[in-house]
Amino acid sequence: MADRTRARSTSLRMRRVDEREYRLLMAVGFPFFLLATVIARLLPSRWGARPPEAAPGRSIFAEARTAASIAIPFAFRG
Repeated sequence: MADRTRARSTSLRMRRVDEREYRLLMAVGFPFFLLATVIARLLPSRWGARPPEAAPGRSIFAEARTAASIAIPFAFRG
Protein backbone atom coordinates (compact mmCIF):
# COMPACT_ATOMS: atom_id res chain seq x y z
CA MET A 1 0.00 0.00 0.00
CA ALA A 2 2.79 2.43 0.87
CA ASP A 3 4.59 1.66 -2.38
CA ARG A 4 1.47 2.42 -4.38
CA THR A 5 0.99 5.75 -2.57
CA ARG A 6 4.66 6.65 -3.03
CA ALA A 7 4.51 5.79 -6.75
CA ARG A 8 1.37 7.90 -7.17
CA SER A 9 2.92 10.92 -5.46
CA THR A 10 6.07 10.58 -7.57
CA SER A 11 3.93 10.36 -10.69
CA LEU A 12 1.98 13.48 -9.72
CA ARG A 13 5.19 15.35 -8.94
CA MET A 14 6.65 14.46 -12.35
CA ARG A 15 3.45 15.52 -14.07
CA ARG A 16 3.54 18.90 -12.32
CA VAL A 17 7.17 19.36 -13.34
CA ASP A 18 6.27 18.55 -16.96
CA GLU A 19 3.34 20.98 -16.87
CA ARG A 20 5.57 23.71 -15.45
CA GLU A 21 8.20 23.09 -18.15
CA TYR A 22 5.54 23.15 -20.88
CA ARG A 23 4.15 26.46 -19.63
CA LEU A 24 7.64 27.93 -19.44
CA LEU A 25 8.42 26.83 -22.99
CA MET A 26 5.12 28.30 -24.18
CA ALA A 27 5.88 31.59 -22.42
CA VAL A 28 9.32 31.74 -24.00
CA GLY A 29 8.34 30.35 -27.40
CA PHE A 30 5.12 32.27 -28.00
CA PRO A 31 6.83 35.65 -28.62
CA PHE A 32 9.11 33.97 -31.18
CA PHE A 33 6.15 32.47 -33.02
CA LEU A 34 4.26 35.75 -32.74
CA LEU A 35 7.16 37.60 -34.38
CA ALA A 36 7.39 34.95 -37.10
CA THR A 37 3.66 35.26 -37.74
CA VAL A 38 3.83 39.05 -37.98
CA ILE A 39 6.75 38.84 -40.42
CA ALA A 40 4.92 36.21 -42.49
CA ARG A 41 1.88 38.48 -42.68
CA LEU A 42 3.98 41.43 -43.82
CA LEU A 43 5.70 39.51 -46.60
CA PRO A 44 3.97 39.20 -49.97
CA SER A 45 1.88 36.03 -50.25
CA ARG A 46 3.61 35.02 -53.47
CA TRP A 47 6.80 34.47 -51.43
CA GLY A 48 5.03 31.63 -49.67
CA ALA A 49 5.77 32.89 -46.17
CA ARG A 50 2.39 31.83 -44.76
CA PRO A 51 1.77 28.16 -44.13
CA PRO A 52 -1.02 26.65 -46.22
CA GLU A 53 -3.05 25.69 -43.13
CA ALA A 54 -3.28 29.34 -42.03
CA ALA A 55 -6.90 30.37 -42.15
CA PRO A 56 -7.50 33.75 -43.81
CA GLY A 57 -9.62 35.22 -41.00
CA ARG A 58 -7.50 34.15 -38.01
CA SER A 59 -5.74 36.66 -35.82
CA ILE A 60 -1.96 36.74 -35.54
CA PHE A 61 -2.29 35.65 -31.92
CA ALA A 62 -4.32 32.57 -32.85
CA GLU A 63 -1.80 31.63 -35.56
CA ALA A 64 1.13 32.11 -33.17
CA ARG A 65 -0.57 30.06 -30.45
CA THR A 66 -1.30 27.28 -32.93
CA ALA A 67 2.29 27.26 -34.20
CA ALA A 68 3.67 27.18 -30.67
CA SER A 69 1.32 24.42 -29.54
CA ILE A 70 2.35 22.32 -32.54
CA ALA A 71 6.11 22.82 -32.19
CA ILE A 72 6.72 22.87 -28.43
CA PRO A 73 5.50 19.34 -27.57
CA PHE A 74 8.38 17.99 -29.64
CA ALA A 75 10.66 19.09 -26.79
CA PHE A 76 9.05 16.41 -24.61
CA ARG A 77 9.55 13.52 -27.03
CA GLY A 78 12.40 11.26 -26.45
